[in-house]
Amino acid sequence: MELIKNYFKDWSAMRIIRLVIAGALFISYYYNREYFFLFFGIVLTTQAVFNISCPGGSCETPYKGEKKTDIEFEKFEQKK
Repeated sequence: MELIKNYFKDWSAMRIIRLVIAGALFISYYYNREYFFLFFGIVLTTQAVFNISCPGGSCETPYKGEKKTDIEFEKFEQKK
């Protein structure tokens, strides 16, 4: 039981919102039998459970710590 408590302790509000919306989509699928609701319910559930977000980090929150440069490069000057 302690393992489950520790798993849910680190959940952000966005993960909980995704799970609630996924539940609403599953309920909509149950009543309407539209696969659209089922598909997006599965997608949102997967994102919430495995903490997968938008591709490419487009939903990433800004980092307030020190930013490190991954790649250093020099400007290329063509010789004449």
